[in-house]
Order: sequence, then structure tokens, then C-alpha cells
Amino acid sequence: MGTVRADAKLLGQQYQEVKVKDFKITSDEPAPSGGTDKGPTPLDFFAASVGFCENVMFTRHASLHGLEFDSLETSVRGHWDRRGQYEIDGIDPSFRDMTVETKVTTKAPVEKVVQVARITHRTCPMHATIARAMQVTDKLFVNGREVPL
Repeated sequence: MGTVRADAKLLGQQYQEVKVKDFKITSDEPAPSGGTDKGPTPLDFFAASVGFCENVMFTRHASLHGLEFDSLETSVRGHWDRRGQYEIDGIDPSFRDMTVETKVTTKAPVEKVVQVARITHRTCPMHATIARAMQVTDKLFVNGREVPL
């Protein structure tokens, strides 16, 4: 069983520092939201975590399946209703949906990239978690062209 731990400490207003292993990461909110805009928001880190995890898992599975690639980029977008953060009109603050867009440049057959992308989505803990919680749209682009998953 894997375990992760992050210890967050508020440093002022909404500016905070999180200790993860031996690393320190800072987060803040934009000034209009009461923060000081000194770093990405917690929700930015949430989306970034999905992208980080997807890239790690794609790289691992590409290696296991003999897929060589020149570049890999993952873009993650999510939508939620901000009113939920203040319980306005009984709105739920959770994300409604996320889109995970993977872009790969390679000389390998498209079918091999599709295979690795499908495995990646199934085995990335972040992707698996969000897929249980909301609608997730996965998109794959190989050498600049969208490919059906």
C-alpha cells in the first residue's frame, strides 16, 4: 500500500507552505480572492498533479512496451462553479469535469501510442481518482493530429 503525506502551514493571509518529503512548495490565492499572489493556488496544484502523474506513468509504460518518443506534454483543464466555495445557492464546490490532453511526438506507430495512453489512464492514480469523481475527457494527439482513444 502506497502512502503520501503533505504537511501544510499557513504563513499569512492565504499564503502557505507545504512540506512534502524534503521539499517545500508554496501556494497562494490571487489578490482579488484575498491572497497575495505569491504562488499557484491549491487547485492549480491539483490539476498539475494529474499532468505530472500522467507523464510519469506514460513514460514508464512506454519503456515497458518499447515505445520511443521525442516529446510528451499533458495539459489538464477542469471546471467548477466558484459559488460552491461560499455555499451560494447550495452549489457543490467539486469539479464538474476535467479534460486530460496528451500530446506525443514519435516515429512509432499510432496504435502503440494509443495502447500506452490507454494503459496510462488506467494506471495513473491521479487519473483513476478523478475518473471516479467526475466526467473526464481524454484526448490524444500524436504528431499534432488528434487520435481516437
